[in-house]
Order: sequence, then structure tokens, then C-alpha cells
Amino acid sequence: MIGWFKRKVETWKAHRKLARQTDPRAFKRMAMEIRDLALLASQLNPKERDIHKLIRSVIVEMERLSELADRPEFRKLSTGKKLLLRQGLQESREQLLESIESAPSPTQTLQ
Repeated sequence: MIGWFKRKVETWKAHRKLARQTDPRAFKRMAMEIRDLALLASQLNPKERDIHKLIRSVIVEMERLSELADRPEFRKLSTGKKLLLRQGLQESREQLLESIESAPSPTQTLQ
């Protein structure tokens, strides 16, 4: 009996975790965070025109994703597609963080 109850609790926890990961509000938060990171990355690399094009496209796509997350069609997407989208967003976030960390120092003076 206790084993059955533990399995039910674990199943419920897994279901709740999946629901949180695929919630449209979570996607909207991630999109806004990535947009903010892209803005920061563009400020850290002011002379790189190619990077600015890429960053501008990231900003536009994150704004579109944020708008899409508000629509009822987004809720109709399969869980698998939402998880793939989430994974892609996480990878984009990591890449932006790496580019921010590798940006040259704005001054030669040590702080």
C-alpha cells in the first residue's frame, strides 16, 4: 500500500514539473530573459556589425515568442514540441551568457 502511494506521489510530482516547464508563462519569462541578455550582449560589443544583426534577430524572435505564448494556439502545441522549444531556449541562453562572458573589457583600467 505504501509503495503504491509513493508511486502515485512521484507520478503527480513529475506531472506537475512537466506542467510548469510547458506553461506559456514560463516561455514568456524565458523569452524576455533571452531578449534582455541579447540587449546586454549588443551593448558589450558595440563595433561588431555581424553580431548586431544576429542579436537584433534574436530580440525580434523573442518578442514574437512572447506574443505567441499569449495566444490559445500555443497551448495546443504538443508537449514534445514545447519541450524542444524549451531546450532550444535554454541553449540560446547559455550561448548568450558565454558571449557576454567572453566580451572584451570596455576599459584597460583594472577595477
